[in-house]
Amino acid sequence: MTNFKINDIITMKEVDKMKKVEEFIKNKKKIIAIALAAIVVIVVGSIIVLKITKKEEVSEKDRITKELETLGKKYYEDYYYPSSGNSEEENSKEKYLKNFESVGLKINLENLQRYNNTLSKKDKVKTDFTNKDKKKKCDAEKTMVTIYPKEPFGKKDYKISVYVECGF
Repeated sequence: MTNFKINDIITMKEVDKMKKVEEFIKNKKKIIAIALAAIVVIVVGSIIVLKITKKEEVSEKDRITKELETLGKKYYEDYYYPSSGNSEEENSKEKYLKNFESVGLKINLENLQRYNNTLSKKDKVKTDFTNKDKKKKCDAEKTMVTIYPKEPFGKKDYKISVYVECGF
């Protein structure tokens, strides 16, 4: 028979416990690795979904902004500019438009649509001022273009900015 001392027996028990602990940790490492992989997949998937939906929202806003800008340009160049200044004199028109150089001419969607409805079918700007993503019509009073005439105050001498209130 082997002569084991009590200290040797305790050590063997400790070794058995250590093996069990190591095995437990190995099993937990697999679970932790699987959980981390799942978290990474969820995070990456969420980022992709957010980017896709954000692009659609931006493109819808860009679409409405472009339509408003087109209609605003047509309004200014074909309607407002020719009738501004109430005179045939070029100086009168320049003097009149200079008043709006810094404050701008604000034309809301309601007035732009009213103008668009007076145009012939071939001249009408095709418009749909509805946020299709949220199925919300643009606010006709708050949605607007602001036109800033600039020197030398010709028909195409202006800067245009667009404000859109359509649930974005």
